[in-house]
Parts: sequence; C-alpha cells; structure tokens
Amino acid sequence: MRILIAAAGSRGDVDPYTGLGAGLRRAGHEVTVAAPDTFAPLVRRAGVEFRGLPARPEAQGAVTGRRYLT
Repeated sequence: MRILIAAAGSRGDVDPYTGLGAGLRRAGHEVTVAAPDTFAPLVRRAGVEFRGLPARPEAQGAVTGRRYLT
C-alpha cells in the first residue's frame, strides 16, 4: 500500500510520524512523509521517503492574514 503522511508544524508534530512511517515501511508499505523542509534529515534518518511542504503553515497564515488587513 502507498501511504502519505502529512505533518506540519514543529518537531513535536513531525517526529512521531517518522516512527510510524518506519514501522509501516518495515511492514511492507511504501511510505512518504511530507513535512517542512527543515525536517528532511530527521525523516530520511528514519528510512522514510521525504517530500517538502512549500512553507511553514503558520508563516503562510501570517502572510494571508496581512493581505486581509491591507
């Protein structure tokens, strides 16, 4: 089975999914974790494929919020 795990936020949000992804991979699944680019080494060390998310969600929300204020 192909599984995509999306984890946005801080290390505390991403780290638990690296273990989950590694376990699923050991069980024979094809697993990818999508997270902010800063977590690429963490995810890859767990032996899981990594895909970067475009921007930190909280930063993107701040940009969107500023547009509404101007």
